[in-house]
Amino acid sequence: MLDRGAFLMSIDTELAWGGVHDGSFRQRENMFRETRKAIEGLLGLLERYEIQATWAVVGHLFHRECAPENTVRHPEIVRPEYPWFHGDWFKDDPCSDVDASPYWYGPDIIDSIVACRTPQEIGSHGYSHTIIGDVGCSREAFDSELKACVALANAWGLELKSFVYPRNSIGHLDVLERNGFTNFRGNVARWYQGRPRPLRMVGRALESALPVPVVAEGPRKVSGLWDLPASNFYMHRDGWGRRIPIASRTAQADFGLRKAARERSTYHLWFHPFNIASDTKGLLGGLETIFRKVQSMREQGVLENPTMGGLADQLNKLTEAQELAV
Repeated sequence: MLDRGAFLMSIDTELAWGGVHDGSFRQRENMFRETRKAIEGLLGLLERYEIQATWAVVGHLFHRECAPENTVRHPEIVRPEYPWFHGDWFKDDPCSDVDASPYWYGPDIIDSIVACRTPQEIGSHGYSHTIIGDVGCSREAFDSELKACVALANAWGLELKSFVYPRNSIGHLDVLERNGFTNFRGNVARWYQGRPRPLRMVGRALESALPVPVVAEGPRKVSGLWDLPASNFYMHRDGWGRRIPIASRTAQADFGLRKAARERSTYHLWFHPFNIASDTKGLLGGLETIFRKVQSMREQGVLENPTMGGLADQLNKLTEAQELAV
């Protein structure tokens, strides 16, 4: 369906919200402290190499401040009911402001993304990083989150088209389409999924260390939405990730980009900004190597670099043209 290969990049921008489900945000403060610097450096590279990305932003980060209403935090949001989570989903929300609690608010981050000289896309990562594919997240809960995200983005003059599911847990596609979204980042089956945890860890380590990325065969239409599957996670340098050379990451991308160009498919790279903050200099250096490759292949005419929303728009126009031609 594609005229040439496509490089997609999506950036899960969540800060502390990504660890609400298990309290892990408490162990990531060192990385959060450096995340804004990492974002600044990343935006500089995106401008230099004219790379477009989709920033999937947690809706709560749009707030500069918030406060309880009659002692209830964000009463407009229907809570998920997970059997494994105790207490109110918003119990850790500081209900303060970006100056006092910079890991829970991010209007300055959104400002910097919007101001990038190479146009970037703001997508959605949910309002509070609920796990949507879990049975505890109802359609009503997801719908309330999406409506809050859309309203916040509209107030900034932004239209949300692209969605990245928190924890890559996909569900309620009909609700997503009903709220005006055109696409989402899908998953590609890994051989180690469903295996015992030790084997899953070995599988992830091998996948991260070897230049053998999974490349989607091409976008596919699912429930009225374009599924733009992820190919590779750009691995952090925290914990065991420190043992994986930067060169392994760039080799994976080189393999994936060439395969996408050859097969006219997509290579979709993703990560979190706080992942980059685990080794800002080294990981940004690796991304610069990848971006140079993208720039070169783009100049050769074998690769394009749309945002997720941009690619979905292209595919919709192409589908409409094909239908009219029949």
